[in-house]
Amino acid sequence: GISLLIFSSLYGIVFLQQGIRKIPLISAKQLNQSSLQGQGIVNNYLPLRFNQAGVMPIILTTAMLVIPNYLITLGVFQWLNFLSSFKFIYWIGYFVLVLTFSSFYASIVLNPKDISDQLQKMAVTIPGIRPGLQTTFYLKQVIKRITLIGATMLATLTVVPNFIESTLNITGLNGLSTTSLLILAGVVLDLIREIDNIYYSNVYNNRYQ
Repeated sequence: GISLLIFSSLYGIVFLQQGIRKIPLISAKQLNQSSLQGQGIVNNYLPLRFNQAGVMPIILTTAMLVIPNYLITLGVFQWLNFLSSFKFIYWIGYFVLVLTFSSFYASIVLNPKDISDQLQKMAVTIPGIRPGLQTTFYLKQVIKRITLIGATMLATLTVVPNFIESTLNITGLNGLSTTSLLILAGVVLDLIREIDNIYYSNVYNNRYQ
């Protein structure tokens, strides 16, 4: 049971970390070439990750939820001790915090106006969408949608396995929780992605310098 739970959680976090929404792009140069040659347009795309924040929301949420336990230990806000007996309240709070941190982080990292301006400077457009305000509005709607999906998936992947563990009193990881495994998997995936980016950046620079 615990092995299946861990495998499902890890598979889910890998799927979420690698998942992207491809926004098709076309440059003015490509559009002119395709018109002259009578060929189809070769599209590039703008990759938008479903989970921009990685495992940072899990880390922040875990850190924040340590504070009530610390206050209870110090004898402050003893009524929190009463609430802590209701596990579902704890996990609802956990879910909401992960959702909130994921959405907040994505809103900082992805600015639809900045992306739209950069595309306009490079003479690149989204097929069927006018440059400028319409592109900004379109990107804002897409980013809001994929962020909500990604944040909900991340919160679910974090809360459900841990809720099952705590409710059924499943142990067997010697203190290593599912949350710890998700954080570890996310950090490793982010590290691999950064190494790949550095490698391909160096290859590109060496080739075109």
